[in-house]
Amino acid sequence: MNEPKKPFPYLVVGISLLLGCMFLGFFFLAVTNEPEYMPSHQKKLAEAAKVQINR
Repeated sequence: MNEPKKPFPYLVVGISLLLGCMFLGFFFLAVTNEPEYMPSHQKKLAEAAKVQINR
């Protein structure tokens, strides 16, 4: 009573790769995006306001 060998699950590997790439892409976008409430963004806005006032 030998069970037939199951084929290699290419579908599972493909889905895993797709989900992994989507996660890494989302993570990259989250890391590179600077929200407005970050201190570095606040400094840039303050500097831009000073430049406009001096004109």
